[in-house]
Amino acid sequence: MQHTADNGRGIFMLWFSWFAGTAAEVILVVTSLWVNTLYLPFLAWGLQIALFLLIKNNRRSRVPYCYLLPFVMSRVLFWTGVGIAVFNFLTADFMSGYKLLPGNINPETPFLVPLLACPITLAIAGWGYFHRHAISFCRDCRLRHGSPAERGFLGVLFTQEGHYQVGMLCIVSFIFNTVCWGYFFLFYDNSEFINQDRFAFVYGPSLLWVASLIYLAARYLGIWGYYCQNVEGSLIRQGSSTRIRFIMICDDRVALTIPETAIDRAIYPDSKYDTPISAFIYKRERMPLHTAAQYFDDLSGLKNVDVRPMYANLDGNADCNIFHFLCYLTPEQRTTFDDSHPDCQWYSLHELADLINNHQVAPLFAAEVIRLHTIATTWKTYTLDGRRRYKIKNYKPTFRIADIKDWDVDYNDSRWLYVAENNQDTPFYRLRKFWRRYVNGVGQ
Repeated sequence: MQHTADNGRGIFMLWFSWFAGTAAEVILVVTSLWVNTLYLPFLAWGLQIALFLLIKNNRRSRVPYCYLLPFVMSRVLFWTGVGIAVFNFLTADFMSGYKLLPGNINPETPFLVPLLACPITLAIAGWGYFHRHAISFCRDCRLRHGSPAERGFLGVLFTQEGHYQVGMLCIVSFIFNTVCWGYFFLFYDNSEFINQDRFAFVYGPSLLWVASLIYLAARYLGIWGYYCQNVEGSLIRQGSSTRIRFIMICDDRVALTIPETAIDRAIYPDSKYDTPISAFIYKRERMPLHTAAQYFDDLSGLKNVDVRPMYANLDGNADCNIFHFLCYLTPEQRTTFDDSHPDCQWYSLHELADLINNHQVAPLFAAEVIRLHTIATTWKTYTLDGRRRYKIKNYKPTFRIADIKDWDVDYNDSRWLYVAENNQDTPFYRLRKFWRRYVNGVGQ
């Protein structure tokens, strides 16, 4: 089945992500043996452009893979190139009298790339590891393709392994940094570049890189085996499918199913609050409103409920696409529903916020509510180009669940999510907008 192939390919593309990202730096290190130092910055920037094109092409695919590692390494290559260029400038002939360590530089020996690249890699990878999903690349991915919960198996896997790979890069670069700088201070003599130097600065790091490829290959073979035994079987039984979900609203409250943990935490330790009405159906590329309303009537036992489209996740999830709807019940319909669903309760906005902050709701429901709140408040505050609707800086509009029914907001338009992050109230608004559109290739 297509989703099985996509998920399997996604597992092994994580290995390729590590290979492509780290290979670029290894190429720079190895070629420094033969390439003149003057040209090394251009090689570094050329490799960065190659990674940029790889990332940009991946963004356009139907099921994009996690290329967080190539993104991190593209930044490493850029700043490494800048560092080598600065070194060339400070050691140039026209800088006579201002040269950096003029008596200790031998132009006949190769530039020791690891001495510069390893600290830069450690700094950037460390920053990415501790900031986790707050870095721009991960935010842009969520804006384009939804939260990990909305992307299914691949979303959860990419979130976990992207963070793992960046952490592993921190460890590897720390080892390189310690070994290379330790050797430089203790044993290196720049009168000539001997075989021992080649092993310390080129061949040794290359061998450790090969070892990392073997380790990650074994890791992802193990994950693939687990997927085939425990995940793929359930997806095959489910088949190619579409998921439909309905958020039920009445006045100023939202309906949620009480999790089984309220009954017996020992038996159901992972149960979460979630919307009462959702289902998997046979695969559909479109979900007309009248069809969705009929599904809701059949699942809820109610009639003539005001059902409206919210948004759809059509790409990025290899398991199924997802259609989300808002349902507005009258007090009479709520009473009828409560009589047939004693396991449901209605929660206010404040109570919903507490449940979400305490991680007591299903991740997919949390993603729906966060998207609803983010887009609605952004729509009330800014225009689609990020300008304020009112001449009040940092204006915060009111948000009431009861008012959602009266708002004419397109929750399927992800441009509002970009505006929420980059608008007239954010620093360097125009520069950020330019960078997103013409450099990162995200944002409209």
